[in-house]
Amino acid sequence: MKTLVYLGPRRLEIREADIPVPAPGEAVLKVEAVGICGSELEGYLGHSAVRTPPLVMGHEFCGVIESLAPDVEGWNIGDKVVVNPLIACGTCDRCRQGRENICRSRRIVGIHRPGAFADYVAVPAANMIRVPADFDAAAASLAEPLAVCVHALRIGFRPLEDLVIFGAGPIGLLTLQAAQAMGAGRVLVVERQPARLQFARQLGAETASPAEAEEAARRLFGARGVDTIVDCVGVEATRAQSIALVNPGGVIVEVGLGADYSNLPMNHVVRQEISLIGSYTYSSAEFGQAVDLLLGGKVTRERWSAGCGLEEAGDVFERLVNGTADYGKYIIHP
Repeated sequence: MKTLVYLGPRRLEIREADIPVPAPGEAVLKVEAVGICGSELEGYLGHSAVRTPPLVMGHEFCGVIESLAPDVEGWNIGDKVVVNPLIACGTCDRCRQGRENICRSRRIVGIHRPGAFADYVAVPAANMIRVPADFDAAAASLAEPLAVCVHALRIGFRPLEDLVIFGAGPIGLLTLQAAQAMGAGRVLVVERQPARLQFARQLGAETASPAEAEEAARRLFGARGVDTIVDCVGVEATRAQSIALVNPGGVIVEVGLGADYSNLPMNHVVRQEISLIGSYTYSSAEFGQAVDLLLGGKVTRERWSAGCGLEEAGDVFERLVNGTADYGKYIIHP
């Protein structure tokens, strides 16, 4: 089978490998669609400490069951599935609290074991969710990033509230659609790239550049202001502007991992009782909710995503990191 192997900063190579054999409790999938994640772009640049080359990345995927370990029950060859790539231990104190996203020994497909940038991938059968055979595999592959957004919103957002989202990349656009499905009022998306702002407008958001954000917030929200902001970028500028925009007592949910350190006005945060909350991945229940949103037609990939083949993916990675790609989200079809 063909695999796309990360060999180091800005180095991806197509290599042949054996089709995996399922270990106990596992299935092997024929990959139909696998998304390129922003975290994988960081890995491609050599900025991800958890991605050690040589590595087959790819953790947002949909496929068809090719083979099953003898001990796996309830599944059939040919079933179409999406996979929660987060493998939790199930026994640590975090897992026992239902917070498997911060399991003390979590592992992730495409980081700690070979991922889906390949013709075939082995996965724990317990992490699979069945989807209809005729459901669009590319749409189904959005379950993982959409689950990230569902988790972020459940942390700090209440239905019918207004909302500000920083960033109109894939996570920002999925957060927008998830918020709309959860009954959001007015949503302002702040983004510096005009093409991405256009995608957000097509999905029904109000939009502004960072320079326009404060005026846009005053115009949209008036004296009520905004109680919740989701920062899908995660750099000093978006973190600081979120602190400036949010109401006293408001919540800023930090999803983006753009910068490790930021110099922020923490005295203002203290005096205004602003909550800064980190949001990482999702629970298994939230992953299931993301699948339900996709199957229910609540989320679309139309107009803001595109597909490519496995052999084209290296060039797509380079265009994405250089800012020359036509779309923010690319989904590989091996």
